[in-house]
Amino acid sequence: MNAPFPAARIGGGLIFTSGLAAIDTATMTPSADTFDGQATNVLDQLDAALDAAGSSRAQVLKLDCYLSDRRWFASWNAAFAKYFESAAPARTTTVTTLPIEGLFIEIQAIAVAES
Repeated sequence: MNAPFPAARIGGGLIFTSGLAAIDTATMTPSADTFDGQATNVLDQLDAALDAAGSSRAQVLKLDCYLSDRRWFASWNAAFAKYFESAAPARTTTVTTLPIEGLFIEIQAIAVAES
């Protein structure tokens, strides 16, 4: 099953990603069973979406993260710091219910489209 939405859209010189989650779209189940595995997956998806749109993580201005439980917050901070070693974007983290059982993290970003 392919997602009915694009990984990212470009408008006004900006790239807006869809929500990125570690989901096996064939089974609609999480593709990793650990937080670190899911965090790595969504950050890899972000790299791919930005690359396809002609940008990079250095151009991310804002990143929104949704966690299924606050116990993942320290692990998320560590993954974020490693991924954005320099020029970290503005960020919001929200703890909420995610749509698929076993999903721990979902992210979305706004980045500058490099010209």
